[in-house]
Amino acid sequence: MMKSILYVILSGLIQVTVSAREAAADGTVEAIVPTAKKPFPVPTDPAAKKLLQRQINEYMALPPAQVQAHPAAVNFPGVVPAGSSRVDKTVTFQGGKKRWQSTGLYANAGEIVTVIPGGKLPAGATAEIRVGCHTDRLFREEIRQWKRFPLITRTFPLQAGPTPVASAFGGPLFISVNPGKSAAGDDFQFQLRFTNAVAAPFFVLGETSVADWSKSRSAPAPWGELAGRNMILHFPAAQVRELADPTALLEWWDRVVAAEDELVGWPLRTEQERVVPDRQISAGFMHSGYPFMCGLTSAPLITDLEKLKAEGSWGFFHELGHNRQSKAWTFPEQGEVTVNFFSLYCMEKIVGRATGAGHPALAGEKLFKALDRRLGDPPSTAPFDQLAPFVVLLQKFGWSPMQQTLASYQTAPIDAKAALETREAEFVRRYSRNAKADLTGFFKAIGYACPDSLCAELKSLPPFNLNDWRKAHAPAGKS
Repeated sequence: MMKSILYVILSGLIQVTVSAREAAADGTVEAIVPTAKKPFPVPTDPAAKKLLQRQINEYMALPPAQVQAHPAAVNFPGVVPAGSSRVDKTVTFQGGKKRWQSTGLYANAGEIVTVIPGGKLPAGATAEIRVGCHTDRLFREEIRQWKRFPLITRTFPLQAGPTPVASAFGGPLFISVNPGKSAAGDDFQFQLRFTNAVAAPFFVLGETSVADWSKSRSAPAPWGELAGRNMILHFPAAQVRELADPTALLEWWDRVVAAEDELVGWPLRTEQERVVPDRQISAGFMHSGYPFMCGLTSAPLITDLEKLKAEGSWGFFHELGHNRQSKAWTFPEQGEVTVNFFSLYCMEKIVGRATGAGHPALAGEKLFKALDRRLGDPPSTAPFDQLAPFVVLLQKFGWSPMQQTLASYQTAPIDAKAALETREAEFVRRYSRNAKADLTGFFKAIGYACPDSLCAELKSLPPFNLNDWRKAHAPAGKS
């Protein structure tokens, strides 16, 4: 069906009348070539925006044989230098891992990589091939301009025979496995051969030798990858071409992930977290998820071990924390509050800051001002004002009660859909028991439900007196 759209392209404002399929054919989608300095304006007309999104989705779903490199690929995520060699490599994958499994290979923009199974998957199991790690789609209503093409990753189901895969933007190659109802469960391995791929800088902790890395770090792909036991780091390849040995860096990141898992009582993990920097992400300065995303301006910090050791990264710790939050102990308007337990924990346990330290918003006298705002009338719900009472508890009781309380939800879960008052009261009960103090008065003051029955249950414990704490911790001349 023919539709008229008023559409902004780089050459100016023009009137075009095209169908979605014709638009891809005549170059409308190829005309979207944004850069960081010259973003592409998203159409403001709802119908035009909807049609353009459909055109983009169709363009990015073209069969591999019809895929060509998009003009924007050279700017982001980048293309393989001319004359670079292609490789033929066989990689072994695990059936029990549902998250992306890395290959250390890259598909150049517009080129077909053929994936050839070394045998059959167990009956009921399936797998898919992913091209690209920049998974954010930039179609949210709030996004008014594109600093990169809005959709640059693709996935392909693995076929029984050779599977051709291609993307107009290229990207690192991954495999995701779904064991389904396989008779083998998730305890199987399988091999895939990749032809016409490009080697990427790739290091696996405990597997890649320093000698092998000295060769791999010069591989021609524009994006590289360092894989630890708990964390996988992505970055523009040029960022690590001079990195002699990634071992200490990955060990540091592994400690961060392990610390955050420890805080909530998670068991030893079998799959890693991932961080991917992007030219433009779908929301915020960073956001959580798999992978968790940050802007390119944050990319240098990912591999700057000395700075990470000295200063940490509140933002990285924060986004990893979001991946561990639970509604069992995170209540309305606390999404950006309880997540900072993880930032505080890592700032102390990994970086070596004092208990409750690590962010300037709560440093020194600011902590007391934030506490006053939280206990004011009306009480402040700003994230750091809500965090201030928990800093008080951490400085009074240390981390043990908090860790025990959060971990208790793994062994004694509470229905996250239970009434809010029930969940709040249960948190107060568990934390008070672990702190060996009656904290009902304190939690009541910050708005938690503390029914009479709970107050009666905990009254045999010594009460916590906030005024005494203030006198002991207030800066000179303050209380």
